[in-house]
Amino acid sequence: MRHLKRKIPNLKDNLPLAINLFLFPFLWSFFVSFHLKLWLLWVPLFGFFFVIFYHCANLCQLKSYLNSKIVLSLNGVIGSLVILSFFLTLWDPLNLAPYRESYYLFFVGSAAGVLGKTFLRKKSVYPLLFLSGTTLFLASLNVFVFVGYTLGNFISADIYGKQRDTLSEIQAVAAGNAIFTAVLSGYWLLVEPVGLWKTLIYYPLSVVFETFLLFGFQKLLDLLPYMYSDEKLEKLANLSNPLIEEMMLRAPGTYHHSVMVSLLSETLARKLGADPLLTRVGAMFHDIGKLINPHYFIENVNGENPHKNLKPEVSATIIKNHVEEGLKLAKKYNLPEEVTQFIPEHQGTKLIKYFYYKALEENPQTDEKKFRYSGPIPQSKETAIVMIADTVEAMVRALKKPTAEDIKRTIKRAINLLKEEKQLQNSTLSEDELKKIEELLSELLTSYYHERIKYPEKPKEVRKL
Repeated sequence: MRHLKRKIPNLKDNLPLAINLFLFPFLWSFFVSFHLKLWLLWVPLFGFFFVIFYHCANLCQLKSYLNSKIVLSLNGVIGSLVILSFFLTLWDPLNLAPYRESYYLFFVGSAAGVLGKTFLRKKSVYPLLFLSGTTLFLASLNVFVFVGYTLGNFISADIYGKQRDTLSEIQAVAAGNAIFTAVLSGYWLLVEPVGLWKTLIYYPLSVVFETFLLFGFQKLLDLLPYMYSDEKLEKLANLSNPLIEEMMLRAPGTYHHSVMVSLLSETLARKLGADPLLTRVGAMFHDIGKLINPHYFIENVNGENPHKNLKPEVSATIIKNHVEEGLKLAKKYNLPEEVTQFIPEHQGTKLIKYFYYKALEENPQTDEKKFRYSGPIPQSKETAIVMIADTVEAMVRALKKPTAEDIKRTIKRAINLLKEEKQLQNSTLSEDELKKIEELLSELLTSYYHERIKYPEKPKEVRKL
């Protein structure tokens, strides 16, 4: 019976996947039935599309991608826009015939590319574009609409993905809709070339209309607790966040360490082409688990070391637990998945060497696994950058009156230790990028820890001339 329960997936955990697997076959069978004017085919077509889509999702390993509330919400928004455009082409309230495909340009346009990059961030938008493009093709039965939409959204996603700000969003919509309009114009040239000049106004109207439409959708989607645009993510790490406030009060050493790591990490991410905002926010929350037992961590210790009378195994367990406690706090405070990943990945499977070596003195047969973090190791540039900055900042801070050469040597040793422990092998960081990180950290930390000039004190007696 227990074995059977393990085999049956938990519907609650897989609800987004189930809805996504239902949504697209439902839409596809609806549009095909409508075009064929055979509503009796809707149910068998739904079954056919469901089986095809299910197997394709398995084959292309899309199940984990589709089992996301963010992806489900984006699919729902874009699917709704396709349905709206479809019915508008039938009713044609703006009297756009014979250029009714303009409704797809106005309402769907470059939405998938921009919204995808807004909320999926570093995740791929290609599955989102393919699924929505297929839906759009079956709604319009027009290959020009499909090609224009797909190319336009590839362009808009690329432009907006490089720098997510208001100007870039307008540029992304303008470029994406320009491609979409150009492809549609090729189709209209075949259908009704005489009045094609009338469509010149469609492009600027589509850019203005869709820009405001996207701004509105971004604000509405931000209301969902699991959706995070840059604006909402920026607010997450400010001082009004209760987790940040609690860290300042209960674990001031951890707070200052987190601020330093976040500043270093953001600079590195920007120079390496990673996501600087996500990296900075992730770094601010990477050690929130230390709020549970803050006095057991060296940066918060004032006075006697609380580990002095503890067994090394007990101390290591307390240190390791800050990751599990951090994940619990992240869930309690609804931190986004992208930020939560920094909590376990910034430690990876590193060895807690200090307590491990102490344990070896007592028992040479000590199991090393008990002194390693559970992982996983960093799976992205962003989490790897925070791991490096976290390790380096702690090691440099431990130096007494460090010189520039001391700092440079310590940074090199820290990165080499992480490489030896194979903590960075899944991060996609190249050797050239690691060298660049080493140089940047040396420059940043040397400027921070540089020797200050000692200001002279006022002499007790001033000789009168």
